[in-house]
Amino acid sequence: MKFLKQYRIILSIFILVLILVLIRTLSPGNFKYDAVKWAEPSATGSNIINEAQMEAMTGKKLLVDMGTEPVSANRFGNTSVRMEPGSILEKLQIRLIRKNKGPVILYSDNISEAAKLWMILSEMGIKDLYILSGSTTEE
Repeated sequence: MKFLKQYRIILSIFILVLILVLIRTLSPGNFKYDAVKWAEPSATGSNIINEAQMEAMTGKKLLVDMGTEPVSANRFGNTSVRMEPGSILEKLQIRLIRKNKGPVILYSDNISEAAKLWMILSEMGIKDLYILSGSTTEE
């Protein structure tokens, strides 16, 4: 009995942590998102759009420009934000993307860079997210 009194604080913390771990493990929604579900648009290519498809979209579009040459968002009637690919996961940038009430379109000169960020953002739960493919230069 002396042993239990001596270590009661440590034992109570241990039991509390054990209970929380069991609740987390046995709950039906262990993971918020299913990776297979989020990767499906990438496998089918439905997340890649061209300029015509972007113009046909409804809602307030947000064009996230990560290219070396700035894209003219006014040409498409969008709100455009210039971001470096490494800074897109910063708190302010994520908040801006989440706050948008419409499609978010990622553009980069290197489409693989946009695809990587698309996967990360989609697994974070951001919906209505697309990659703009093709040339965006004015002709």
